[in-house]
Amino acid sequence: MEKVNEEERRSCNLMFYGLPEQDGENIASTVYDVSQSMGVVIPKTVDCYRVGKKQEGKVRPVRLECQNRGDVEFALIHSRRLKSSTKYSQVYLAPDRSKEQRQEHSLLVKKMKDLISADPTKHYFIRNNKVCSATTDKT
Repeated sequence: MEKVNEEERRSCNLMFYGLPEQDGENIASTVYDVSQSMGVVIPKTVDCYRVGKKQEGKVRPVRLECQNRGDVEFALIHSRRLKSSTKYSQVYLAPDRSKEQRQEHSLLVKKMKDLISADPTKHYFIRNNKVCSATTDKT
């Protein structure tokens, strides 16, 4: 029951990785700017803060708590737009995962990278906790 509650709570959270950290920053304003560069407005947020202890040379992720899961899913769908952003091209979004989920996802990413290096003619991606592929035409 406790695990279900944690997953439900995390499903309303969105993680921002690679967002530069500055002293005295207004992180909510920065997250709003990132969402604007994706063309997305996240209407109902509960809280926004950095996660973890501050360490020299490391950038802590940002957790955005939303009121509903739909806002998180909508932002994740449009997050690929950040790649073409000049200001936030190094920022990426991900769902808030538990430690076990992060470990499982890390293994999937490693497997996907191995497959890419073995056959670069295919396009690989992770969907529903599986590595999937689609052939791409590289002529």
